[in-house]
Amino acid sequence: MKSAWLYLLILFSVNVLQAEEFHPYNVKSGKITFEKKKYFMDTKLHVASDGTTTKSRINPSYVEEEITYYWDNYGDVAYEVSYQISKFGGKLLPKKVKKYEKLWKGNYRYYYNVKKKKVSIDPFYKRNRCIENAYKVNGCFKIMHSKALFIANSVIQNKQVKYYKESESNDYYLWNGLILRDMSYSTKKRNGKYKRFEPNREKIAVKIEENIKINASVFKPRWLNK
Repeated sequence: MKSAWLYLLILFSVNVLQAEEFHPYNVKSGKITFEKKKYFMDTKLHVASDGTTTKSRINPSYVEEEITYYWDNYGDVAYEVSYQISKFGGKLLPKKVKKYEKLWKGNYRYYYNVKKKKVSIDPFYKRNRCIENAYKVNGCFKIMHSKALFIANSVIQNKQVKYYKESESNDYYLWNGLILRDMSYSTKKRNGKYKRFEPNREKIAVKIEENIKINASVFKPRWLNK
């Protein structure tokens, strides 16, 4: 009998969580196009006329993926699709190749691997953690990145953003609850502490459309009910 009551309590809690809408953003709807860049180290040697040799290092980047992100109802539902557009080193593919799709809906995050044609489900993604930790007061970003420190205000695509440093490895640029830029860096440990070096990867918004009407079919991909 006790176990039956426990089951009913768990079921009630899940239903309450499912009924609560998740509004992590301050913008009702929108579409953001991101470029995902990969940095690499290039060392060049220069030999002068007197025979002396100097070495220089540069850290160029290339666009590896193009990502489109849609959301509606202040982030209660969201969809993301990624296309690979270049090979390692930056050589453009003859045709972009879809890599994955993601869907945030209800209490679940769905991930569709296009190559494997396989759907995986994560029932413990940030929505649950944010709701459990009162994101309405603290903001979902601060719950998920509790160590992130505000550094300065900045601008991305004419949007005022807040720049946060989480660690020597990661930086984030936040706009109305949405991350418009995500930077990762290579690090090395010296004297017991990690020190930041060159950029490693970057995901940055290159086009932002806000408060637009999103077709409901965007949040109903064909693979969802297979």
